[in-house]
Amino acid sequence: MGHLNSSGWPGRAVLLSCGVAFVACVLPAIASAAAVTPTSLTDCGGKVSANPSGAAADEPNLLSYRFQCDTGITAYTILIQQQGDRGGSIDDYDPSPSVFETDGVTPSPSESITCEGTTPSNGVNCNTGTQNVQLDDGFVVQGSVDPVQAYCKHLPTDANGKTAKPGTAAVPQAVVQLVVTDFTGAEDGPFNLGPAKACPKVPNVVPTPKVKAKHKPKPKKKTSAKKHG
Repeated sequence: MGHLNSSGWPGRAVLLSCGVAFVACVLPAIASAAAVTPTSLTDCGGKVSANPSGAAADEPNLLSYRFQCDTGITAYTILIQQQGDRGGSIDDYDPSPSVFETDGVTPSPSESITCEGTTPSNGVNCNTGTQNVQLDDGFVVQGSVDPVQAYCKHLPTDANGKTAKPGTAAVPQAVVQLVVTDFTGAEDGPFNLGPAKACPKVPNVVPTPKVKAKHKPKPKKKTSAKKHG
């Protein structure tokens, strides 16, 4: 046994032997941690479309999103960016999106999603609600968000809701993106969620109203007097 030094701790020989033993103990833990390093290998794809229930709910801009990934995920974020929405592009969102099996039709009997976030904002965060629980790979998630403006490219309006003055630039189509956290803990994305149906064509600027040309009345034809015999 080593001698105690002035501080009351064992001598140098004992410290060295403990140090070696300590290294031997922690090395397996380090190797184990390295084996589960997050790897960004998940690929996802999806689309957005106008939600048909929006008009009845007085939310004409309501937008549905639908996506699936090729590996399991534990959480995701929907991001929306649109010109002019400095305070945030999302006004509302679905707190409980639907989850379907790989066929995209059969509801999942066990998986579920919960979303939360502040509004207005540019993003909504969603997860499985339980740590380390994931959605199976290939399962389909379908939810909705309510953008402040229309998703498709459109002509801006003034404070009174009337179309802005001629020459004002059109508001471009919104950019909707998806970022996921996969089963390894890695984040993947952003993935662009494009429109399921092409947006209608809109001019790049508010056009100048056409002035209807005034039609001049046609001159009356002169009739010649008939000669009597």
